[in-house]
Amino acid sequence: MKAIYRLLVVLCVSSVALAACGGGGGGGPGTTTYSVTYDKNGATSGTVPVDSTLYATGAAVTVLGNTGNLAKTGQVFAGWSPLAAGAGNYYSPGLVFNMGSANVVLYAQWASPSGFTVTYDANGATGGAVPVDAARYNDSQSVTVAGNPGNLTYPGYTLMGWQAKADGSGTTYKMGSTFQMGSANVALYALWAGGYAYAVNWSDTDVSQYTIGPNGALTPMFTPTVSTVSGQQGYDPRWLTVDPSGKYLYVSNYHGVTSITGCTYGCGFVSQFTIGADGSLAPMSTPTFFTAGAYPGGGAIHPTKPWYYVANLEWNTISQNTIGADGSLAAMTPPIVTTAAGPNTIAIDPLGKYAYVPNGNTVSQYTIDQTSGTLQSMSPSTVAAGLATENIGFASLSSGTYAYVLNGGGGTTGGSVSQYKIDPASGGLSQIETVAADPDELQYASSLTVHPTGKFAYATLCCASPSKVIVQFKVDPTTGKLTRNGMVSAGGKATAWIAIESSGKYAYATSGDSGWGSYSVAQYTIDQTTGSLTLMPNPTVLAGFGPSQIVTVGK
Repeated sequence: MKAIYRLLVVLCVSSVALAACGGGGGGGPGTTTYSVTYDKNGATSGTVPVDSTLYATGAAVTVLGNTGNLAKTGQVFAGWSPLAAGAGNYYSPGLVFNMGSANVVLYAQWASPSGFTVTYDANGATGGAVPVDAARYNDSQSVTVAGNPGNLTYPGYTLMGWQAKADGSGTTYKMGSTFQMGSANVALYALWAGGYAYAVNWSDTDVSQYTIGPNGALTPMFTPTVSTVSGQQGYDPRWLTVDPSGKYLYVSNYHGVTSITGCTYGCGFVSQFTIGADGSLAPMSTPTFFTAGAYPGGGAIHPTKPWYYVANLEWNTISQNTIGADGSLAAMTPPIVTTAAGPNTIAIDPLGKYAYVPNGNTVSQYTIDQTSGTLQSMSPSTVAAGLATENIGFASLSSGTYAYVLNGGGGTTGGSVSQYKIDPASGGLSQIETVAADPDELQYASSLTVHPTGKFAYATLCCASPSKVIVQFKVDPTTGKLTRNGMVSAGGKATAWIAIESSGKYAYATSGDSGWGSYSVAQYTIDQTTGSLTLMPNPTVLAGFGPSQIVTVGK
């Protein structure tokens, strides 16, 4: 009798173990598997489909159709959902999802045969399936925006949410958010991001943040701006610097606290941000860093080393800093080096060997110690430039590396570009010639940017006519000389800055009607043969009040 009892116990335990292990969906001995069952969820007739397969975690599950002809009086079948109420999580028949680590129940979804619809568009996706919302909505009824149950994919891009227009210019919606249905059907397009852009708004003391879509168009992020202010620090932000890895962004704030240890006026601070996986900015644990100077201007980061430099306009110095593993700044020894009067910004050559600082009407020249990162003045320490130097761009060509210094101009002297060739051995600048930015030589110039290929360059003008605020140049591949190639509009009478996206296909310029008081970003496609800019169909996107510098980050 005892032997029979022991045999029954063994059989019982074996049955339980087999039930837990299962055999479907790729599960083998010792693998936990899970089931998918279907619920009629109020159907008045018909039967639910049966999926007898057991699935291991991660196994592909194909959603069954309404094979048993489920029906509900006065309603139409609208698919399945893991939530009885649906709430935007609709699984259409044939959809494939990956099994989690728990059994799944899919509930039949029912919709009114009348009302307005919400449809989803993949907007260029190359894999996966769009969500299906078979519900019908009345005017003013709440709609929950779908997620990505069909695993839409687009190589090189991240799905950020959904948008009302395919080009990114419409209203955007987070996955899982809600909106009220209007009196017409709604189409939502996948919002893809292949990079990010940031424009600093000096008057609003914040940074506008955008995603860059497959067509190059900018779309404001769900949190459109991030403040640069922390306590008494972070006011009057004007310049942005992004590290080469795209993980950190630094904002130079022209005005700071009245005094701090070692500084009695105009004490300058840099706001420090991390860049998230979705491109959004977040202040570091120490949100601001003192530059050991007054009125900080433009900054630069070494292309391969964790070194950050920023010009201090009023103190005639350059701050030298290291970038920590978490992106935070720390002063080098020594923390500053002197430069000529009125440093506006600093630029580092593409190889990271030399640094150049435009000051007033000269350019200071430095070598960079490749071990410590400190700057060492060249001999001669400066070369002549034009009036009111602004910033520097570089072109690396087969004939050599060239530097272009934008001269802002002033009074009756218009903006111009001083052109130099860089001596590869010493880093010294050898002037080639100067070309006027404005053909009439009357307009003040504010920034210059060189195309990643080195074939084209662009300068922005202040206070010109609306059709003449960006000057286009071609770069001679043999001599490095610039030739004007026409002028284009930016949506207003002035531009402050222009940036080119990393692929070289798109450009963005802060623009408006009053220069520093402008309020938008103009967006362009770039002709890869001629370098000519063409405004996109949606020519501008909103920025804050007074956008100055704009930068881009690739994924």
